[in-house]
Amino acid sequence: MKGGREVWVRELWRGGHGPLGAAIRLGLLPLEWTFRVGVAFRTRKYEAASPPIERAPIPVLSVGNLSVGGTGKTPIASWVVRALEASGRRVAVVARGYGADEIALHRLWTPEAIVVADPDRVAGVREAARRGAEVAVLDDGFQHRRLGRDFDLVAVSAEQGLPGALLPRGPFREGGRALRRADAVVVTRKSAPPEAARAIEERVQRLAPSALTARMHLAGADLVTLEGRPAERPSSAARVVTAVAAPEEVVRSVEATGTTVEGLRAFPDHHDFTDHDIERALEGWRGPVVVTEKDAVKLRMLTAARAADVRVLRQRVEVESGGDALLERALEVATARTEGAR
Repeated sequence: MKGGREVWVRELWRGGHGPLGAAIRLGLLPLEWTFRVGVAFRTRKYEAASPPIERAPIPVLSVGNLSVGGTGKTPIASWVVRALEASGRRVAVVARGYGADEIALHRLWTPEAIVVADPDRVAGVREAARRGAEVAVLDDGFQHRRLGRDFDLVAVSAEQGLPGALLPRGPFREGGRALRRADAVVVTRKSAPPEAARAIEERVQRLAPSALTARMHLAGADLVTLEGRPAERPSSAARVVTAVAAPEEVVRSVEATGTTVEGLRAFPDHHDFTDHDIERALEGWRGPVVVTEKDAVKLRMLTAARAADVRVLRQRVEVESGGDALLERALEVATARTEGAR
């Protein structure tokens, strides 16, 4: 729930919890520096090809990020998959399968794609190739260094900023300098204004001058029922129930549709809902409820959710700049390796 540990930690990362939060962040500095040393050591190992990087039998495009969730990498990965499919390629999505929502969303958004869940990305891509895929798209693959990639795309959130504190003092798994490994960087925004995204893009261009850059708005599109039928905007205040990395952004997206939000019931990212969870989240509430598509794929089978007035906020990817050049490069990479070169 909103007072859960993960939600509390994410608020700490955003600079919250007053003097107590400031003291905790100060106390976490030694651990952050230890983490930085570990990341640097791992980077040097892979740059020296020890352990060796393994090549896949098909082209591999990775969509990842620097932080622990909240950048929109999954909808961007789906956007890339649809573009590759439109070019006539047989595409696979390979994900570690952490949380049932990740895999279910890919199957919902790109039903023609081969979807493979495997924490061993090398094995996952080989399985995708065995099943007929001509190109693989990794969801959350930037830190998975053992598998060689033909194209690395990194999503950076305008809401999170750049650079930021590393784990455990902040949400970042790597610092901004890691973007030098990227072939392309997409700056995403949800509620942040366009000028904030442009400012982040300028920082990215200084950090990784050879990378392509693009900006995208992850906007709330429309509302549907749990079954996928069109739904009207609630005529009264709605409660938001969600299990995503940035629940406050869901609230802002719902409000952007003209809906008044009564309150937020936030669960940890990728949380597997139960009927009891929903009953607690809606205790004393009989009004409309708004959830994300990521939540809906897990709520559809729950009796408590089906009994409530649940509306699902669908998301769309609006390309604001740089999308054509990025896709052109991705398509080039996807067709570059011939059968004889594998």
